[in-house]
Amino acid sequence: MKRLMAALLSLMLILTAHSGSVQAKGNDISAVSEQQYTRIGEDYDILDGNILLSKKDGTVWYWDFSGYPLHASDPFYKARLKQIPGLQDVKQFSFEGKDGESRFMTNYAALKKDGTVWCWDSRNNTYLIDSSRTTPKPIKDLNHVTSLVADYSSNYQKFKTLYVLKSDGSVWCWVGRLGKASSTAQYKLLDDVVSIKSADRHVYAVKKDGSVWQWEAYMYWPQNQFNNEGPKQIKGLVDIVNIEMGGLTNYAYKKDGTVWSWPMYEPESIPVQLHKATGVRGIVQFSSQPTDSNIDTTYALRKDDKLWSIDNGKVFPGLTDIASVHHKDKGRHMGKYIFKNYVLKKDQTLWAWEDSVSALPKLVVFTKESASGNRSGKGNKSTDDYSGTADKPTGDHSGTVNKSTGDRPETKTQPVIRTSPEVSLYPFITMLQPGGQQSIAANNVLPGTKITYTIDDPSIGTIANVNGIPVITANKSGQTIVRATTTRAGFPDETTYLLLYVVDGSMVSDTYFNAVRSIPDADKQNSVIVEGLTQAGELVITAASSEKPTPVNGQLVITPELIDRLAGNASKAKSAVKQALSENKIVPARELIVNAEILSLPAQNEYRYKLDKNGLVGRKDIDYITVYAGDAKLVFNVAAAERLFHSQSVIVIHLVKENNAGYRIQFLDEQGQELSGVSSNIQLILPANYADAVHSSMFYVNGKIKQPIGGKYNPSKNGMEAEINRSGTYLVDDNSKSFPDIDDRDPELKQAVQFLGSKGIVTGKDKGNFEPDSLLTRAEFTAMLVRAFNVMDETAKESFSDVHPPQWHHPFVASSEKNHIVEGYPDGTFKPDRTISREEMTAIGARFLHERKHYYYPSNPEDYLNQFVDKETISKWAKPTMSLAVKQRLIDVPADKRIKAREAVTRGEAARMLYRLYLQL
Repeated sequence: MKRLMAALLSLMLILTAHSGSVQAKGNDISAVSEQQYTRIGEDYDILDGNILLSKKDGTVWYWDFSGYPLHASDPFYKARLKQIPGLQDVKQFSFEGKDGESRFMTNYAALKKDGTVWCWDSRNNTYLIDSSRTTPKPIKDLNHVTSLVADYSSNYQKFKTLYVLKSDGSVWCWVGRLGKASSTAQYKLLDDVVSIKSADRHVYAVKKDGSVWQWEAYMYWPQNQFNNEGPKQIKGLVDIVNIEMGGLTNYAYKKDGTVWSWPMYEPESIPVQLHKATGVRGIVQFSSQPTDSNIDTTYALRKDDKLWSIDNGKVFPGLTDIASVHHKDKGRHMGKYIFKNYVLKKDQTLWAWEDSVSALPKLVVFTKESASGNRSGKGNKSTDDYSGTADKPTGDHSGTVNKSTGDRPETKTQPVIRTSPEVSLYPFITMLQPGGQQSIAANNVLPGTKITYTIDDPSIGTIANVNGIPVITANKSGQTIVRATTTRAGFPDETTYLLLYVVDGSMVSDTYFNAVRSIPDADKQNSVIVEGLTQAGELVITAASSEKPTPVNGQLVITPELIDRLAGNASKAKSAVKQALSENKIVPARELIVNAEILSLPAQNEYRYKLDKNGLVGRKDIDYITVYAGDAKLVFNVAAAERLFHSQSVIVIHLVKENNAGYRIQFLDEQGQELSGVSSNIQLILPANYADAVHSSMFYVNGKIKQPIGGKYNPSKNGMEAEINRSGTYLVDDNSKSFPDIDDRDPELKQAVQFLGSKGIVTGKDKGNFEPDSLLTRAEFTAMLVRAFNVMDETAKESFSDVHPPQWHHPFVASSEKNHIVEGYPDGTFKPDRTISREEMTAIGARFLHERKHYYYPSNPEDYLNQFVDKETISKWAKPTMSLAVKQRLIDVPADKRIKAREAVTRGEAARMLYRLYLQL
């Protein structure tokens, strides 16, 4: 019931955070008239990307909302204004920042008024705000420059690429190594150019004759310079005086005042005229459908200084006297192009949209910061009062966790989303009865992270440290927010949260169905919300199909009649959930999983279960059965029941909790004779401390043998889960592993390798190194998978002509073949030393998501595969699996948008994908 209530609260949060619109305050700024930096346009020129140029001395500043929580009820947004050191007399500024954020700036190029270009590049991926080295360098061989765009997408090859327009109308490509101010190559691209612009690695030039030319930034990287065809003219654009990047769509302004548009990623398409945009001064395009149904996605700034919809001709509500429009390009995230908009009004105030808070813009009030980061000016006190810590390098939540001392009003804002990998809390929402408790687990916590937990209203609930784990205790009915602030060297602090809702038990019964009916139409396509509804629906089904049978002679018999009852109740609940989703036009991304539960008496040390083959084999109405054994649990995959029983008609499982924190498990036949093992895995869940889950493993112990068998922490079941198939003792213990050659790699890869190493899934090579850049063979990947899913079977026999003992990979390949994990070739070979291609690796991962978690293969695979400029390299057979892998983020879309589907993958790539897969299963 507790887990059901926790899931149902996610729906309550959806209702509070996503329904309705917060009305803008119009032009009223009286509430902030005493702020020092309100009319920002009086002192600064406004540039795209949240960049400002001082009108007084040409110094460069950036602004953001970091450190100031955004609340829907606030009449304005607070922002900090911070100077970029070492620059003066600047006229144009181009930068690279993580997720397009200026506060995460890693490289920049600045054009000064004298036509010189200055640059700064990070070292070891350090952000500018955290670097002790902030002085820019002049690029000596670039002069007489009037405009520039910079591209850093070849960072992984340690190059930066600048495209500059010179005073003589020529456009040049300048390529240099990161950290250096001298070029490795320069190329003249065009003449008679009047302006250049770029967006998402696409560069555009407008020539004096009104033609527009386009090329992609990667074309002039050192490795590509001899294989490109140069800039191409965009057909259908003539007499152009200016172009504007609008995200997925570009806009061209003609001499006659007409405006033409064309898709950025379809350069061969013919531009079309926007008849309702004739004579406009700018375009505002939202990257997603606004939550307010009265607001459209694209608006034009007309001469009356208002925004008018290009679709229906209506004016944008509550926004007048606009001087200019601007945007921040955040690039692609999860297959979607993201950009933010803001406008400067004639009274020199800045108004910004923040879609997660309000569909309407709000006034931005600035607080200036010195170079050291101290805020000055009035009204600059932060509203967050962070107390209590949870600091261990592995993301441990131990330490003191105190209640908040802040006195904040209830808020219904969306959480601040971190850059990849995102830190998220489980459960995302918690619903408890008074006196109930729920532990918190933070996912994707990188090494060296400190987590501080606070709770807004301590009268509703409190948070305390219990055995190293943050635990919420519900006090009285009401709603409040639990916040987690992460601090890590080299990164700004980030805050995410979960909602605590304390209710009387009588309120729970219809909450799910009422909430489904109340989801706004705009949110019914939101993948996060849809998955939350799916998981909550599954817990509704589980709650309806739970039973506590009475043991007979100390043995709990799982009879066909018991399974029939559970399945019947589950079927009714599943039908009700599916009907509710269908009636409200909510389409899950996967099939609902039916997990029935058989409860047992607590506080026992010994349990015995009798499973009858006739009750399990051939069932299609139930997916899993979870059997409770005190603080341990056994999970049976009903689809694998035929293999589980094999030649047995009855299997008895005897579980004893031993004094050494181990759990002795015996598989017995109907006569009580011990079986060495069973033919199909079952899942064992043992109690574990989440704080130790990253570097611990479940172990199989039999005599002197102690072997790691993997395992991952399952916060919904408060334990470490792993697949088992042998009689023996199982326990959870530390198994930390480190590999010296991954210390300087990105945090996710480092954590992935350490995580998989601690589970015994990956092993080192020469001198204890992991060798992440070495190409991966089919044999190595097969071994990883066999270890990951604990299907090693020393008795298994292979049928491949090129795999024989005593080859090291023989038992892995044989076990893989027996369990249908990695297939061989039609000629009867396995080719163990052949490298594995990216589409082969991805197909295996996606197939596990499909078979284990019931994810559907996308019906629109091209929507995901069109993100790759070389999608033609993806084989036809691999398109369904590749699209599912992209959708579920088993793999990322590279910066150059090239999947190279048939090329070999490295050990590091495989570790990253397997880590992500392991956490989703």
